[in-house]
Amino acid sequence: MEPGIVLRVIVILTGVFLLFVTLSSLAKRRMTEPFVLTWGLISVIIVLGGILLRPTEWNRYISGTGMLLVGMISFCVIFGTYFISARVSELMRKNMELAMQLSLMKQESDEMKEQLAKLTEAMGKREADL
Repeated sequence: MEPGIVLRVIVILTGVFLLFVTLSSLAKRRMTEPFVLTWGLISVIIVLGGILLRPTEWNRYISGTGMLLVGMISFCVIFGTYFISARVSELMRKNMELAMQLSLMKQESDEMKEQLAKLTEAMGKREADL
């Protein structure tokens, strides 16, 4: 098998795997929708790049070992950015939950203040009557 075909198959499989991982992280609620859409678009572009680009005679410019090194670096960059995206999504989700909890606590606090004001008013009237 020619090295160009092997490279195309690797790129296509990488894109499909990235799309699968992205969709599964959406299903498991690890990532928010904007990040999933972005990663889905990136994975589709990678798949299309593997299908449409034909790397002929690339081995004339870069050796097999060099290509392996480029592949490992690419994997690390993709994994790193995906990991950061997942963490930012998680932090965004936690921030949203904390904002909702804070809003509920403020509402409860306002209700308690109103009840306290009513009780102190009632106690003041009761003491005045005595």
